[in-house]
Amino acid sequence: MPVKMQPTSVIKANLGIEPNGKVQKFFTSECAKAMDKYVPKNGGILRKYKIEENYIVYSQLYARYQYYGIREDGTHKVKNYTTPGTGPYWDRRMVSVDLPNIIARVQNKFGGK
Repeated sequence: MPVKMQPTSVIKANLGIEPNGKVQKFFTSECAKAMDKYVPKNGGILRKYKIEENYIVYSQLYARYQYYGIREDGTHKVKNYTTPGTGPYWDRRMVSVDLPNIIARVQNKFGGK
């Protein structure tokens, strides 16, 4: 006998993992917190961010320059990140180091597997 399943959009909504759902919000928030230690600090203003739906926005004027390590026009490469352990592509560094712990926290909070 065939089994009729709910559409994936309904399943995701029930689990809270649709964009801007409770699981997505918690996951994005945890990622932002974990990423903080990889974002160049100097004066600390670059580490200010806001969460918009399911992504993190660093809106300081020089955030793009710091993130890519080079100006958009290809000039002025960042030669030194003053805070140890920080550097360009801080989201990738966070994913490679912290993602398993973040996933475990999400699973613990929402009882998922």
